[in-house]
Amino acid sequence: MSIEKLKMSGFRNYKEKSLEFSPGVNVIWGENGSGKTATLEAIHILSVGRSFRTARLQETIEKNSPHSRLVGVFVSEKNKKEVAVSHTKDKRKKVTINNAEVQPAEIFGQNPTVLLSPEEQKITNGSPSDRRKYFDKTFSTVSKKYLTTLIDYNKVLKQRNILLKKTPTSKEIETWDEKLVDTATKVWNKREKLYKEFEKALVDTCELYGKKEVGVLINSGLPKENPKEFLEVLKTNRQKDIVFGYTTAGPHSDRPVVLYNGKNIKTVGSQGEHKISLVLIKLAEYRLIKEATKTTPTFLLDDLFATLDFERSDAVFSLLEKNTQTIITNTDLVDIKNHGIIIDGKTNKSIHLLRQCKN
Repeated sequence: MSIEKLKMSGFRNYKEKSLEFSPGVNVIWGENGSGKTATLEAIHILSVGRSFRTARLQETIEKNSPHSRLVGVFVSEKNKKEVAVSHTKDKRKKVTINNAEVQPAEIFGQNPTVLLSPEEQKITNGSPSDRRKYFDKTFSTVSKKYLTTLIDYNKVLKQRNILLKKTPTSKEIETWDEKLVDTATKVWNKREKLYKEFEKALVDTCELYGKKEVGVLINSGLPKENPKEFLEVLKTNRQKDIVFGYTTAGPHSDRPVVLYNGKNIKTVGSQGEHKISLVLIKLAEYRLIKEATKTTPTFLLDDLFATLDFERSDAVFSLLEKNTQTIITNTDLVDIKNHGIIIDGKTNKSIHLLRQCKN
């Protein structure tokens, strides 16, 4: 589904702002500080319930507003729906779909987006935690079962960690060990299947890119233990876990690695190799989401031409399907026109944002 309308209230520097989008290429342009990235952030929140710029949604609330409210209208050939996400400075959050309140997890996969921004470069050059969060978000978008399983695992993990801080008896901890093994095994099994699907999408994308020297793969970092062996790992780590006050082994500690031509890109990759790897990973994400959800995701390209050179940014456009809604931010329209994109056509649109005056 593509986004047709967006309304932001009390969000970032906006007290009130409404925008309308075309189903094709939308170019949001204006000087730095005009709210271009904030607009993409709002769409991203309506897609997955979280920001790509901060882990604390209350930080996105305009300083003089008690709360923030985002409303998006999403359309397809057969459907139209309104999604709203509200949050307050005391961390209360409300999500509605067509005015009916739902759990935040319900919006995953309904209006999928793929984000390519400078913040996403941590997928290749960041920590294992950054990559793990990225794949959890992607897999949760394409599989409701994965999302449910991950939520169940995190609930058990939280309870075990609370118990560890209380110096538990062996019997108390064994009960939670068994529950953790059960939910962890389910997460790992689903992750393994989804990593394989992502790997296929990535290989296909690399082939379409057309440069044989560019090969990007993912080493999932999944453990080799079976449930009984993982239970033994938990027993071996028990005293260490009690000292630390948290669980040191499990799906939450997997260490996925991005490989460029067979080598860990974080340690050997050049800046250009990091950039093209991110582009290919994002295009693979697009393919996976479209195939799994039967929905064409909206592509969000933040500050694309400052992030990629002409050739690499051109690769993004050439590999995107023509019927993909794409929302690009840039400081002007020159680079857009240089790529041959016709602005303000039947399905394309330019949106000029002015810098917001702060009180």
